Amino acid sequence: MADREWQTDEDKKINRLQAHRDFITWVINRLKAEGIPCERTIGDDSRGDILYYNSEDEPRVKAIVRQINSEYNKY
Repeated sequence: MADREWQTDEDKKINRLQAHRDFITWVINRLKAEGIPCERTIGDDSRGDILYYNSEDEPRVKAIVRQINSEYNKY
């Protein structure tokens, strides 16, 4: 919705944060469905928004994120 007209700068920022929150939730739900234990980080963690515990899952995590991102941004 890049062409949407916003009433305030705050409305634009809120929309962007809500989209980000929803995307992270989508990714976490997908990772859990794939059997990858993970959780959302808090406190503006500099390492990212999702914590997964097994480093061996990293290639699968990255592939899932790329797939979801391409589905979400195909328009």
